[in-house]
Amino acid sequence: MTQPKKDWTDSHLEEIIKYQKQIDILPPNDMEMARIEILSKMLVFIGKLSAEFSERHKRVYASRKRAHAEAYIAATKNKTAVAELAVIGLREEEAEMYGNMKRWSNAFISTQEEINALKYRIRISVEDGSSRTR
Repeated sequence: MTQPKKDWTDSHLEEIIKYQKQIDILPPNDMEMARIEILSKMLVFIGKLSAEFSERHKRVYASRKRAHAEAYIAATKNKTAVAELAVIGLREEEAEMYGNMKRWSNAFISTQEEINALKYRIRISVEDGSSRTR
């Protein structure tokens, strides 16, 4: 017997919030290495949430397709209309799941870009010598 899958969403979100609070404390134009380290840790949890919401979206999509097919087969006339009416609620749930999936996928990409920008800023400051203390 398989046990129900544990929902890690809240704990992952708490970790992201914890790391964001650490970033908020850092000076805005300083401590790039520390910022990269914290963002990298945060990225792990953002990725997990992105994957979780992607999985949820696919599950609702599969349920909608199955319910549509079952309603279509069971209908005696106006099969398409009957099948579409049968899955209205699932379509709305699917839309919500899609929004969550995209939101966290975008957050993942944005965080990656922010890390890369910080790495580039460090590289430039090392190359031009501006990172040296006087």
